[in-house]
Amino acid sequence: MATKGKSPHAHGPSEIWSRDGVARAIAREQKRLGKRIRALRQERGLTQEQAAETMGLHPKYLTRLEQGSANATLGTLVAVSVAFKVKLRDLFTEDDSDTGKPEKG
Repeated sequence: MATKGKSPHAHGPSEIWSRDGVARAIAREQKRLGKRIRALRQERGLTQEQAAETMGLHPKYLTRLEQGSANATLGTLVAVSVAFKVKLRDLFTEDDSDTGKPEKG
């Protein structure tokens, strides 16, 4: 029998965040993804509030996504791709500018 208040399936925090190289890579990719989401929203002429409503997200969460400070779930990424009518993989297109357009190469 499990003890009250403690799940027998609790595993503790992920080790990912304790690995310097991985944590830095995650932070870098969150920023890149945020820029891409912002660029897609701006290309469509939407405010954060309008885009968040379309995606079913809270506007403050969309702000955090665009800033690269939120860890997006797969469900959130699918909601973004559906709202902006882009393929999921297109959210991760290599892009070093703020335009949201993929690099030619």
